[in-house]
Amino acid sequence: MRIRRISANLPGFREVRLNPGFNLVVADRVVEGTPGTPRRGLGKTSLVEIVNYCLGASLGVGQNLMHVKALDDAWAFTLDLELDGQQVQVTRGLRRPNEIRVQGELGDEPPGVPDPDGSRLLRLSEWRAYLGVHCYGLNADRPTKYAPGFRSLFAYSARTGPGAFTDPFRIAAEQKAWQVQLNNAFLLGLNWRTVASWQQLKNDESALRMLADRSEQSVERMEGGLGELESERIRVAADLAELRRSIADFRVLPQYREAQQRLDVVTSEIKELISEITLTENLLALYAERVSAQPEVDVADVVALYAEVGVALPDTTRRSLDEVLEFHRTITRNRRDYLQVEMTRLRTTNAAAQTQLRHLEEEQQQALRLLTSGGALDDLAELQARFGQLSSRLETLDRRAEDIRRLRTDLEKLRTQRQILRHQTFVDHYERREQWTGAVATFARITQALFGEPGDLVIDVTDAGYAFRTRSRPEAGPGTDRLHVFAYDLTLATIWADRPNTPGLLIHDSAVFERAEDRQVARALSVAAGQSTTRNFQYVAMINSDVLPEEELSALGVDLDSRIVLRLTDADPSGALFGQSF
Repeated sequence: MRIRRISANLPGFREVRLNPGFNLVVADRVVEGTPGTPRRGLGKTSLVEIVNYCLGASLGVGQNLMHVKALDDAWAFTLDLELDGQQVQVTRGLRRPNEIRVQGELGDEPPGVPDPDGSRLLRLSEWRAYLGVHCYGLNADRPTKYAPGFRSLFAYSARTGPGAFTDPFRIAAEQKAWQVQLNNAFLLGLNWRTVASWQQLKNDESALRMLADRSEQSVERMEGGLGELESERIRVAADLAELRRSIADFRVLPQYREAQQRLDVVTSEIKELISEITLTENLLALYAERVSAQPEVDVADVVALYAEVGVALPDTTRRSLDEVLEFHRTITRNRRDYLQVEMTRLRTTNAAAQTQLRHLEEEQQQALRLLTSGGALDDLAELQARFGQLSSRLETLDRRAEDIRRLRTDLEKLRTQRQILRHQTFVDHYERREQWTGAVATFARITQALFGEPGDLVIDVTDAGYAFRTRSRPEAGPGTDRLHVFAYDLTLATIWADRPNTPGLLIHDSAVFERAEDRQVARALSVAAGQSTTRNFQYVAMINSDVLPEEELSALGVDLDSRIVLRLTDADPSGALFGQSF
């Protein structure tokens, strides 16, 4: 892949045309400022972000393009690419980031859908998958979660962000360890599927630790706690068996058994007597109420009542009333006499029941005293309670022992898998040495040119999988760390240049040259110019004019006039990349 042109849809944008091989974008400072400080806002980093954006990157917090989008989301950027020998034009706007418009040939079975203007509209995922196939030979359908993708790999060809230049093997400070291993293993020609296996093993180990925590165990407890647990379990099981026999053999003496039986009868009789006494007392209350409610009626009261309304009763009527009232008095006396007789009978019955109740309660207390004084029921209840406690404890011990056995079995399996995986990784590392030794040798040559002493690209196999690091001689200088990033990126671009599917592109922001000496910057750019020209890949460097060692580069044979493709300046807003200040 090679970029021919970078452009935008709005006026004022500084179009960039790139050459094959070595390219420079230079930022000039006209307005006085602190020497050595970067040119903020001119667009060097934004240019790298535009390339990444058109090649499928997502916008992140803190990126310059996020600021541009917030001010005006009408911007759309276009890359004119040479991809697999075909001329392709790729456009992506800030307003609809999931829509990629591609003009040109994309093969016999192109992704996306055709547009009336002759272009094709691709979803972001389709564009990334297409680039992964044609730039890195990836499978269009990622076989697993832990598989390399175009964006995670191309980030090593166009680093941006504050954490991108501190470690050669990381393109972001928050990058996960397995991603670092996976991407670098793939780029260096190692077996990246081994990294996926390592990560799956780590996930299984983490899941096992979480399961152990939920089981109130720990890996340390699982290591040595099963023997102690089994010992306690055997002891509790023996105690429980002995207790079961004691309960089975437990016998209550005959007098206790008779007392228990009599206690049950007396308790039942007491309940019946209490019900009978309650009923009797309720009847007594009702009869007493009815006796007191019988009124006495006099003829004089009737005559007075009629007189009040002006009616005088004759003597014959008065005599009839006397006869009626006498009959009523007779009935009332008979009813009162009956109720009083019944009340007397009920009181006698109730008194007898109360007496019987007292006798039964005394008998009940005697039976209870006999049973409790002998201890038979207490002993049996205590044995049964102890049996329940030991049964519960045994169930707990059985469950915990089973959990530990299962967890330890799983742990041993994982340990065995780790040993097998480490052996497989070691063997694979050795068998692929022809691929990665080329990268080690290339890194040594590049660092030799930079520092005068060869540096080391170290690839180890550890208990956690692949481990990568770089090492240089102490006299290499203060800018060594970032120049190691430069050297590693250039190494990857070099070893990938000859492959049929290659990104064919390396872009460095000016941050990679910070704190480096002039002679180191000159050597770095000279090496990049030589490697990109001889190995036929495209290199683009963003650099500030005050750290551009023109004389040293001329002495090294680098023709700057033909290699500077864009000059940005702060003399006027139109000199910035977007033709305006943001």
